[in-house]
Amino acid sequence: MPEKILFVSIEIPIIINQKDLEKEFPGLILTKIENSIVGEITNDKFIFTTSFGVITFCNFTHDEIKSFLYRLKIKEANDYETALINQDYPMLVDSNFEKPFIDSQIIKYNKFNKSIASIISLVLSQSVGLEIRERSLELKLQDSKKLYDRIEHVKASDRKDLMIFASSIAKERFEILSQLYLLDKPDILWDDFQLESLYNQLALQLELRNRFEVVEYKISFLKESVDFITDRVNQKSSEFLEWIIIGLIVIEILFSTYEYIIKPLL
Repeated sequence: MPEKILFVSIEIPIIINQKDLEKEFPGLILTKIENSIVGEITNDKFIFTTSFGVITFCNFTHDEIKSFLYRLKIKEANDYETALINQDYPMLVDSNFEKPFIDSQIIKYNKFNKSIASIISLVLSQSVGLEIRERSLELKLQDSKKLYDRIEHVKASDRKDLMIFASSIAKERFEILSQLYLLDKPDILWDDFQLESLYNQLALQLELRNRFEVVEYKISFLKESVDFITDRVNQKSSEFLEWIIIGLIVIEILFSTYEYIIKPLL
């Protein structure tokens, strides 16, 4: 009889470590995949925590998820489906599917184990993590627009804020590459063609690569914007210095005129 399993990935404001899981689930079997922790509670129930603030529940009910988030003191626990970035995906374990099949509605395969749960959890976590970054970049784009709106009024004193903004953009890109590891396939896929097919299909269905390219474009645009505005600030700073130099020259000419021309005539 086909078995249905639900995966739910959720954004959380804290990082769950090994001790947190062992305290919550005594006897938990822990392994690692791509710097993330996979906790095997039973042979068909898993929890997957990442280093980038996303947790994935496999075969938990919504009430169990809410209860766990509440014990973590996450204030949005009861309303996580609307208050936190999340994504769910059902899986149907059906003997009719010798190869993994995935569409926009469901994952179908004829077997289920820790490796399969880990790969599905990883891709869903990456998708939620990417959406967190997408929203963060949207806010930065709004900030960039505000800078453009007042570009004629930027001053040399704005340089510090621009450097902070530029650093935040660089940090976004670094964290996407170093934590979401979207560009590298997990080592677990190397010797398992079917598992790799599962990973590739789900990543394609969730458009991870395309979304990453859009994020890259937005980061490049933001960097170009900051560079342009910084150049504008530097130009205004140079113009200000030029006027100071001109002023000093004029003062020097006036003093020289008084000293060598006007004073002797007095």
